[in-house]
Amino acid sequence: MSRIGLSLENVRVLVLEDDYFLATDLEDALTAKGVIVLGPFPDMAGAVRALAAERPDCALVDINLGNGISFDLPRELARRSIPFAFVTGYDRAVIPDEFADMRRMEKPVAAGKVIELVEGLLAAEPA
Repeated sequence: MSRIGLSLENVRVLVLEDDYFLATDLEDALTAKGVIVLGPFPDMAGAVRALAAERPDCALVDINLGNGISFDLPRELARRSIPFAFVTGYDRAVIPDEFADMRRMEKPVAAGKVIELVEGLLAAEPA
């Protein structure tokens, strides 16, 4: 069943973003719709701990957390069949072929677009 247009109340979204202002904007946009935000985490370690504690419904992932580009968390999310999207300033050429079909939103991100992105991730989820 598609969740587009339905309530996002209590949907759990993991956010991995090291830029404080963008992380706060993402969190504000999501919580305004009733989403439970796991994070936002500025580093991979926090996101991995959160994954060990609870399963998010989807995730928004930055690929560069200040130490260079990393696809470790996206690989773990894919392994666990958790839908995710990249929220990044990098263009599509940086994304490995294994993630070529993943949704990607360029920074800066408007609040309404974040909600549409999450709805799209949830709609693509297997029933």
